[in-house]
Amino acid sequence: MKNAPDKRERLTDAAAVLIHRQGFAHTTLADIAVASNVALGSVYYYFKTKDDVAKAILNRRQSEISQTLEEIDQLPDSRKRLEALVNIWVSDRDIDARYGCPIGSLCYELAKGRGPLSSEASEPFRTLLAWCEKQFRLLGKSKQKAAAFALHMVASLQGISLIANALGEPDTILSEAKFLSDWLRNV
Repeated sequence: MKNAPDKRERLTDAAAVLIHRQGFAHTTLADIAVASNVALGSVYYYFKTKDDVAKAILNRRQSEISQTLEEIDQLPDSRKRLEALVNIWVSDRDIDARYGCPIGSLCYELAKGRGPLSSEASEPFRTLLAWCEKQFRLLGKSKQKAAAFALHMVASLQGISLIANALGEPDTILSEAKFLSDWLRNV
């Protein structure tokens, strides 16, 4: 039975890459089967519907965000933690310029039409917003100000990913990262 989780992981890995590169709407279960080198029947065994694939990817992205934020939380102060979050976008700028943010792109596409996955699709953003708000609260900001700053920061990071992707220019992320770093020093 050890093979089952491995196969499901392979399918989820392949689906995450394909959906990030070509979008949820343009990825079929057959595409996922080919990319993971698994028979199409096996895809249906692990994922009854394409929405089930989306849920698996959302769960993975949520887990990745939580793990990353836990690692960042080891830094000595909130300002350094917020700067570390910005630096993730700097590190991923080539990927974001080519395909968009793996979290933002997926969440946006799944939330279109406010279908059955829309509430689940918002969870990664809710996690980022709550974490950023906590960091700004630790910097002494009121709840209202911290929420506004958190929204500004996440919107800036997601927005610059979108712009870098639209322009195909990863260095736009460097420019926004510098702006955000300067802003964080003065917050």
